[in-house]
Amino acid sequence: MTTKQLFLPSLALLLLSGCAWMKPHYNDEQMHSYLFNKFDANEDGVITKAEYMEFIDERFDKMDTDGNGTITREDLYDSRFYTFLPELAEAVFRDSDLDKSDTITREEMLKAEDARFDMMDVNSDGKLTKEEFKVNDMREFKK
Repeated sequence: MTTKQLFLPSLALLLLSGCAWMKPHYNDEQMHSYLFNKFDANEDGVITKAEYMEFIDERFDKMDTDGNGTITREDLYDSRFYTFLPELAEAVFRDSDLDKSDTITREEMLKAEDARFDMMDVNSDGKLTKEEFKVNDMREFKK
């Protein structure tokens, strides 16, 4: 059997498996730092409400995989967010679906995340430190 004959079936199996082995495996502390840095656009060590909301707004567009202006469960399951952080993605979806329609509008997501920012901002200074930023702490999400 040639290398090409071995490679093509292997590639097909890899693609069919969903490439689960490529998914990064972060511990909670690493994920916390990674997400904090993603939100902290100007890299000054704090996340302002403007940075936070801009990140959420951009992520809405990425999660709206079919581009129709809403996020359905199908969109959620097709998103990179769900691929890498399924439990957190499910919690965000649940908490952002304010009218419990099983569909999230941009307005719902922004309203829910605005409230989450205020909840995390314990000293009400309009900024989140790494200590205040609890986006990957599942206890911070509604059950």
